[in-house]
Amino acid sequence: MNCIVVADTFLLFALKIIDTSDSPLAVYDAEFGDDEATAVLLDEYSVPPCFSQDLFELALSKKRPPYKWILIGPARSGTGLHIDPLWTNAWVTVLQGSKRWMLFPKETPPVEIGMQEPQIPSVIWFRDYYDKVTAKDWPIEWKPVEVLQQAGETVFVPNGWPHLVLNLQLTVAVTHNYASEFGPFKRMWKEVMTEEQEFGQAWLDGLKNSRRDLWDAVQSYSL
Repeated sequence: MNCIVVADTFLLFALKIIDTSDSPLAVYDAEFGDDEATAVLLDEYSVPPCFSQDLFELALSKKRPPYKWILIGPARSGTGLHIDPLWTNAWVTVLQGSKRWMLFPKETPPVEIGMQEPQIPSVIWFRDYYDKVTAKDWPIEWKPVEVLQQAGETVFVPNGWPHLVLNLQLTVAVTHNYASEFGPFKRMWKEVMTEEQEFGQAWLDGLKNSRRDLWDAVQSYSL
């Protein structure tokens, strides 16, 4: 569910009402930096150089699917189990606070780990599923990667990996999703052309201009 919340109202909730909420609300702002008031925030950080080029930047269109967020949430808030859209990779850097992560190999059956719609709140998921997926008899090929992320640290999320996040305290983070040529590029292309056809065509035109090798590869693909 998406809604608009005034900053003062959210701050009151995060600092005062949090103690009575099992699964508090969090802010996921995909439009930060898109207006004059917040554009300055984009100068406050840069993409870590260890990550590959975002191929979506080559699209001949200024409009692209949401890909960057500032995340602000109190303790016990978080993101339920999901797979990131369009078969993209992601990175998340914590600026303040800490996050607890569970990441599952892409072959893990969704029904076995409680991945569903609507999502199970992450704080409830840890209560109901954590012991199951960390038990000694849990299949090794589905073994999750557990991460305790502190301020100043960055987590990489591979495309197709189910994952969830729990904020352990009031936490602020920045995240980007990006399209990489490394990995199942064909799968990503099919996702884009199925879910975001208009953008997909602009992206295809951009690849033709800037990455002819990838454009040539796409010509042999079928949906």
